[in-house]
Amino acid sequence: MRTTIALAVITLSLSALPAGAQQREAAARVAAHSGYAYHWSTQGSVLVLSRPGIVVVLRPGSQVYQVNDHTEVADAAPSYSRGDLYVTPALAGHLEALARRFSPAAAHSAEILSTDAPAHGSITMEARQLQGAEAIDIEGSAPASAPVTITLLAVVSSDIPTIVVSRHDIVTDVNGRFGAIIPIASAYERGTVLRVVATSSPGVASATAQVVMAAPNNGVTVPLEQLPH
Repeated sequence: MRTTIALAVITLSLSALPAGAQQREAAARVAAHSGYAYHWSTQGSVLVLSRPGIVVVLRPGSQVYQVNDHTEVADAAPSYSRGDLYVTPALAGHLEALARRFSPAAAHSAEILSTDAPAHGSITMEARQLQGAEAIDIEGSAPASAPVTITLLAVVSSDIPTIVVSRHDIVTDVNGRFGAIIPIASAYERGTVLRVVATSSPGVASATAQVVMAAPNNGVTVPLEQLPH
């Protein structure tokens, strides 16, 4: 009798789970299989998967997620457990398909490096607000002649998911240096946390930097502003 009751409880518990929740895949495994860089936000509430040509932003408990500059809807919301995000097989398969579909820089680098050894190493990067402009000045290094994708993410509130602002594809010079001026449009709100993510080919470790945006000429005394109105 006890065995029958126990089996009935298990059956009812499983049937109460949403479709696809009984079989989940770890996002870390999906990322490793598809060549994504795997990065949790500093708040630990947003997971960013990135590789040349694509950035995916996932949030535990939300079916809506971002792919580059647009949103998509998963069949079921990812769940957080044991330090990782777990997704349905359908979402895992879609993430793998996205990695193959959105990688123009990776395809270009593969063509260039077809007769050379794959790039290996890491990215170093510094980011600062550009004085007098609504933009960020970025400098860094990576393997020579390697493609680098700069993705700008905005954190505007603890209650709002991280926003993908823009993506920019550049290439390092023969010495492995790169630089770029990245406009912050449309993340103009003062105090916005802008996170800069630099990714390259799968063999190159990514880098992140963070800037809290102030007024373009913050700290500058403008006599015109001191005149009585």
